[in-house]
Amino acid sequence: MEKMIEAYEAFYKRFIPYLIAIPLVIMTVVIFINVIGRKLSMPFPVTVELVEALLVVSVYFGVALVALEGGHVNVTFATDKLPRRTQFFVEGMGNLLAAVAFIYLSLSAWSIAQASIQVLEYRLAVLRFPLWPFKSLFAFGLTLLAVQLVFNAIKAFFLASGRESYAGISSMPKAQDPGLG
Repeated sequence: MEKMIEAYEAFYKRFIPYLIAIPLVIMTVVIFINVIGRKLSMPFPVTVELVEALLVVSVYFGVALVALEGGHVNVTFATDKLPRRTQFFVEGMGNLLAAVAFIYLSLSAWSIAQASIQVLEYRLAVLRFPLWPFKSLFAFGLTLLAVQLVFNAIKAFFLASGRESYAGISSMPKAQDPGLG
């Protein structure tokens, strides 16, 4: 299991940032073209639909990466005073609870995506814009987040049990403090 988690996370860290960045670049170009087109009275068709759909990819594939890197919001003033093993246990329970919630949400999203695929759902705009691929990507992104939360819980529970390291980490990852306050 440990090697599988390490391989999955290494793959995710290597390729997902590109999957997140490509839609952001496309959105930037489309919005730029739309702004110029609007000034020339020829706006880019389906800009809103395309940007909404690409945002789904960037956001929902990005949240699993944030969970992997420990970049979520943490208020740790109370848990920092607990023993190290207890901190890992609390972290594991939090990730497990979140995993259960996102498993439920991803199953619901897959149900919605399946219904959308069956009817090949489109949004009527200037052009017909397909929604079903992006509903599927939304469900896939939620599933990736649920998987990452399960992996985070497993890592935290192994560290709470007294292991020095598990799946390549010796402490749960935490994002650096930006030093704004």
